[in-house]
Amino acid sequence: MTRQQLVLDALDADDPAPHLDALARGGTAIDCPDLGSGRLVLPRYAEVRHVLRDPAFGCAPSAGHFLDDLPAALRPALAPVASWALYADGADHRRLRSLLSKAFTPRRVAALEDRTAATARSLLDRLAAAGGGDAVTGLAFPLPVLTICALLGLPAADQDLLKGLSDDLIRIVEPDPGPEDVARIAAAWHALWDYFTAVVAERRARPADDVVSGLVRAEAEGSRLTTEEIVSNCVSLLLGGHETTTNLITALLLAATAHPASAAAATRDPRAAAAFVEEVLRTDGPSKITARTALADTEVAGVPVERGRRVVLLLASANRDPRAFDRPERFDPARAAQPHLAFGHGPHACFGAALARLQARIVLEQYAAHPAALAVHPDRVRWKPSRVLRSARSLPLSTGHRSAA
Repeated sequence: MTRQQLVLDALDADDPAPHLDALARGGTAIDCPDLGSGRLVLPRYAEVRHVLRDPAFGCAPSAGHFLDDLPAALRPALAPVASWALYADGADHRRLRSLLSKAFTPRRVAALEDRTAATARSLLDRLAAAGGGDAVTGLAFPLPVLTICALLGLPAADQDLLKGLSDDLIRIVEPDPGPEDVARIAAAWHALWDYFTAVVAERRARPADDVVSGLVRAEAEGSRLTTEEIVSNCVSLLLGGHETTTNLITALLLAATAHPASAAAATRDPRAAAAFVEEVLRTDGPSKITARTALADTEVAGVPVERGRRVVLLLASANRDPRAFDRPERFDPARAAQPHLAFGHGPHACFGAALARLQARIVLEQYAAHPAALAVHPDRVRWKPSRVLRSARSLPLSTGHRSAA
């Protein structure tokens, strides 16, 4: 098997762990044209972490590459994607991140804890009363959507609408969308743009204590966000605020089933719950890859990287690198601290990480302690085809059959 095929298997397999472990133990860099012309894949921890903080690599060109790779019919409508903080570099990134951070404050996140816990309990109670169901549609997706709606100040009644539009729009991260995908992506983008344009206009007229109002008010270095930047980044926050957290919650439920003793410990010690979440993020994080572009001729661990080359950072294998983690294939919440890369690293590290961790910890605590002994069935999980996200389509859940701790 070629190293490129190993990368593709790691990104396509329902059980990627053996392929990821092999990549983590292997060489520094892999030419992978099947991921796109000129792609260079970095699978190891040290190189991935280096690139994530190295100013010789940027995100801004990725927006142009991303738009260029889209079908021609989508490019004009999705041009505002270039204003996402995700795709900004240097001073522009610092401006956007500073403004977004002022609206996305730790106080707002912490204030959601009781509400999030009550929502998680309610969703689990509903599944228990029904004798089971689908953990994805019954818990993993509604909880993050309701939470991000609360943070953005959006009506809970809009959650199904926003989730449906987000599911259609997230197809933009996958290669080669078909004609039906293109139509759904375009329709979802226009609908979300119109939705948030109306929300921003409402907040300008009647400010509230929510993130959208915060973005409208925020200032940094004398510069406000434009209306287009606010609307565009609201779409980004909606996508990023629930899609990856849905994936994290699904992975957490699978891990709780595989490691019941560690999950049970989470009900007795919040620190144990937090450590369990971190190990889930390391071993089965919600994002498989991220990407950067070389802004100048440079090198990584002795491998030349010419200006303009697109580098794929394989987060999922980097978090299994034996050079960085002792016995990385072992799920061990008590392992010695070493920062994983599930939320990235450096200036573009996910600033919604605290919210995702909060929701995952709460779900673990509520699930592990639920009197109905709720249990998921890993042998019946169905995965979505994606080379970017680790996403389950469905995960059956039943009552009264949890493994003994």
